Amino acid sequence: MENVSLEKQVLQLREVERLSMRQIARQLGVCPKRIRRMLQELSVPALPKKPSILEPYRHLIAAWYGDYPRLKAKQIYERLIPYGYSGSYRRVAELTEEYRRLKPEVYHPLIFLPGEEAQVDWFFFNHPRLGKVAGFLYVLAYSRYAWGKFYPKTTFEFFLAGHLECFQHLKGLARRHRYDNLRSVVLSHTKNRVEYNPQFLDFSRFFGFSIHACNPYSGNEKGRVERPIRDARVFLYGQDFADINDLNDKFRGWLNKRSLQVHRSTGKTPLVLLSEEKLLGLPSGFYPPTRTIPAVGISKTALVEFETNHYTVPSSCVGQIAQIIAWPEKIEILVSSQKVAVHPRSFGKKQMIRNPLHAEKLLDRSGHFKYERILQLMKTMDPAFDHFLWAMKEELEKLQAAYELFQLLKIYSRTILVSAVEELNGIGSFKIKALRSLLNLPSPKEGDPLWPANLDLLKLSYEQRSLKDYDPVD
Repeated sequence: MENVSLEKQVLQLREVERLSMRQIARQLGVCPKRIRRMLQELSVPALPKKPSILEPYRHLIAAWYGDYPRLKAKQIYERLIPYGYSGSYRRVAELTEEYRRLKPEVYHPLIFLPGEEAQVDWFFFNHPRLGKVAGFLYVLAYSRYAWGKFYPKTTFEFFLAGHLECFQHLKGLARRHRYDNLRSVVLSHTKNRVEYNPQFLDFSRFFGFSIHACNPYSGNEKGRVERPIRDARVFLYGQDFADINDLNDKFRGWLNKRSLQVHRSTGKTPLVLLSEEKLLGLPSGFYPPTRTIPAVGISKTALVEFETNHYTVPSSCVGQIAQIIAWPEKIEILVSSQKVAVHPRSFGKKQMIRNPLHAEKLLDRSGHFKYERILQLMKTMDPAFDHFLWAMKEELEKLQAAYELFQLLKIYSRTILVSAVEELNGIGSFKIKALRSLLNLPSPKEGDPLWPANLDLLKLSYEQRSLKDYDPVD
């Protein structure tokens, strides 16, 4: 009878009051195990679990982890708050544990046919003297033959230049190129769609190769290029280089030595397997390694800013809109589709790159300081000119020499003129006559403009006459 009474009380507390087994045991002063056994004998179903506060958000969490498998519990918690989640971080951490648990990854070995694929990537190297430079590496997947070079930047024009130099070295290219999601190649990469850089698509169409973009966070998909990058960092560590050319010479030597080593997977050297590669031939024609920067304003001082540096343009272009064509070694400035300036590219910061000829019209309007201004321009144009002019003792001689250099820029390119002046600086000859002789130019003939001993005579000014003194024109 006592058991029957106890059973009735247990059923009342369980089915009506909806108490747990532990609460029933505490209420009746009975062992919890007895209550559990009694409920099992009576076939009383377990109480339905209370829905989790995270239940409405399960589909969101699953979708987020589908797109970004490496999300942390804290990131999920912060994403849920704008959706109205008011629960604790602990509940989020417990629910997302199954998503965050590391799963064993299985990789299948990639096998490539001769000429089928090349893998391409950038890597960076920091040097006390050179600063941060970018290494371009191109690896043929079949032979594992690698070509590489360091550049000052990773911008689009250097990315193209790396390809072009490599193609010339190989006398061909692979049929498919595999890339990480580099900005030069991929603008956006989602689960369903890859948007490629239009200019790089034009480049690939010109050379006839297809593009394969790796999945995000999937470095294993381009292991052919990742391993040489790791080895290159080991080679570069602790070495000293005079400049970027010295760096490239030593890096090229290391790559050549590496191509002669037997690979553990193939049992042959990359150089031997290179002869088996069936590469695409190079097309006729030239593809320029350039990047276009549209709609750049020209300042009131006839300057165009590019990568924090300022480049001069003719003073007649002030206030107009320019277009910059960036090459690896120079920049071209266009106004209304007409080329108005070409400058050697500067990789410094906040530098002024001048061409004295751009100020010629402005100098003609201000004759009283024309020759002093030409001297200043020539001295700042190149260190070789500055040293050449500084070595002259007389001020008049400096003015004359600066004016002669200014005029010679109209005949010779800056590169040729700088080279000739550097040669004269090297032998200690600081005479315009020697420069003319070196350039095979005749000496000035009689009748050329004379320079007065008193330079103040060159500072002419006049008062503009009013038009009121003239008869009106019908």
